[in-house]
Amino acid sequence: MEYSVYTYGDLKKSSKSNILAQNHVISIMSKILSLLISILLSVNCLSQTHWRIQNENGEELLLTITIHPENSTFEAHTRKDALREMAGTFTYMLAKTAGKLRYPEIVHSEGKITFLGDTTFYNGSFDYLDKSFPLTAKSWKSSFTGILTDKRNRTHALKGIKESNEQPLRDYSILITNAFAITEKYYWDRNLVKSSDWLSFKSKVNELKSKISDDYELGATLFWLSKKLPVAPYEIKKISPTENDPITEKIYAAREVKSGIAFLDLSDLPAEKEKMDQLFKDIQKKGFSVMILDARGRKNLRLISAALLADHLTTLPADWGVYLTRKWLDNNSANLKPTEYNQKFKNAALPPDANQNLYQESGRYLKPDPATTIFKGKIFVLTDQKTSRIAEALAIWLKNDKLATIAGQKSAGMPMLFEGINMDSQYRITIPTAQFFDKLGNSHFGAGVEPDIATEEDALNAVLKRM
Repeated sequence: MEYSVYTYGDLKKSSKSNILAQNHVISIMSKILSLLISILLSVNCLSQTHWRIQNENGEELLLTITIHPENSTFEAHTRKDALREMAGTFTYMLAKTAGKLRYPEIVHSEGKITFLGDTTFYNGSFDYLDKSFPLTAKSWKSSFTGILTDKRNRTHALKGIKESNEQPLRDYSILITNAFAITEKYYWDRNLVKSSDWLSFKSKVNELKSKISDDYELGATLFWLSKKLPVAPYEIKKISPTENDPITEKIYAAREVKSGIAFLDLSDLPAEKEKMDQLFKDIQKKGFSVMILDARGRKNLRLISAALLADHLTTLPADWGVYLTRKWLDNNSANLKPTEYNQKFKNAALPPDANQNLYQESGRYLKPDPATTIFKGKIFVLTDQKTSRIAEALAIWLKNDKLATIAGQKSAGMPMLFEGINMDSQYRITIPTAQFFDKLGNSHFGAGVEPDIATEEDALNAVLKRM
């Protein structure tokens, strides 16, 4: 056996070598540890969860939330690049450059987070296309709740559950195919199905429908791509879960905007004869000498409300028009004589038959049945470029029969009847199902109502100045 003999110098060299080797190992271990830490931080920073979030109207979105614990922030979004695909890259970049779009997705949210136990608290913004809301929310385990606050300081609740992946919330392709079929059957103009605008719209939607991930994207896709259709927007919405809840008894009243001047919003009128009669008894009792009917914007004026209102505006029981549906227009001429209206159709003041909508009928005629209380003062109708639907048909009649003075801007030229048609138990499509013809058989589609008092300022102020 051989022995090695080390001198002091040899030991000294050996010690230095060991120290260098140890330092080298420590250096390598430190780098490995740093790499592991950075990987762990990276994984934490990019950890994502997917949530099915529902608003108070029952509409759902698929939200992906990414937590950044290193700076206590979060970022959330719906399907990436949905907006870019809808608009096309060129249009999207133009809109983004112009400041009209900030993100390539339908919904984007970001802000700060805090933790308490197993609960994560979110405080930030919630951006939907051109609208932004402050957001406060929290999530724990598989639950999510949140509150959005609008510019009027009204709060809107969000609630959700965790999803295991980012697959679409349902098969929207089937829903859209069904929507196309309903539209082509009940849309008031049968020539729509042959138009290049409709065919182009269908083609583009068909390209995207398999990618649509939630209700928000469905609504945005159809709204965005339907802009070139003759009558837009093209809307599919979730049926509200509170739709059939008992309605609180409402008292309808005219607002006095100036002494002796009554103001009625056409979106806020009763659909029952007794309530309309009471409204005009109150107007008569208060001695109003001027009435202003506000038809600006897309007023949600119901046909039966318009017919009941007409009963209090004239003593002449003369026909003022008719709404004809696709069911009639497919098989008959629109040029009916006024004397034929009440022979072919029911009065619009009568409620629809049970379990039947107007699109299932041939049409409804409009003929006042003068009420006991008739308003005999001066009538003004306020219009703008969005005045359409039944409110526009009412304005056409009041102008043609010289019963009112029209003030504001030229109306939209779309005096159609829009109806919601249930597609299944959850979704409803809203389309124009009937066309308005006045008592002379004129259509007015695309024409609009020219105001007697044309003004670009607020139409109400313009009328009040004249008073």
